Amino acid sequence: MAFLAAGADVAIGDSDLGKVRAITAQLSRIHGADMIGLPVEVTDADRFAEFLDGAAGRLGGLDVVVNAAEIGPGDGFLTESARESDLRIDVNVRAVVTGSRLAGIRFAEQGYGQIINIGSAAGVTAAIGAAVYSATKHAVLGLGAALQHGLADEGVIVSTVAPGNAPHPEAVADAIVDCVEHRRGGLVEVPAAGWLRSVIADRTRRRAGMRRLLGHA
Repeated sequence: MAFLAAGADVAIGDSDLGKVRAITAQLSRIHGADMIGLPVEVTDADRFAEFLDGAAGRLGGLDVVVNAAEIGPGDGFLTESARESDLRIDVNVRAVVTGSRLAGIRFAEQGYGQIINIGSAAGVTAAIGAAVYSATKHAVLGLGAALQHGLADEGVIVSTVAPGNAPHPEAVADAIVDCVEHRRGGLVEVPAAGWLRSVIADRTRRRAGMRRLLGHA
């Protein structure tokens, strides 16, 4: 909704195709924008590539890719199963690496583009009781720091947005769009209070109304 409010055309990918198509159809009707929902499995490189190809074909190209899928903190380190840890690492790290590589190749070929990865304050310091989650977010921050410099000569901007503890969703969304509007690379931390809410108040109120129309709190 933040990108739509800024005038962008948007493609959303999700493993639940019916759900993502229903959401994008509602948003398209409300906003009158070009928005599409496509299937994607972020842990499968081939299906991730198919999503990007499909999005580029439907939208006439890609300028920005946001790697936003994640599995949040789970049980304590000693009680979390190996399967749970593996899935958290697959989604929070491997999928971000895959998405960044696929987008980076595409953007380097066209000479411009921006990758935005969603980190966390837990990756800046750590979250007690969420060791594996913290480790995955440390990895996302490290990846972003390396790619920010490594892809700059290719014309690719890499941003890592790191929300603080229980941040306001609109503040995170505004930070993401702000990175694009101002071509802001590197680490962008979003305090829980959300400093951008006071800067872009009209946009925030507009999205709040859209959320109510869609039946969200």
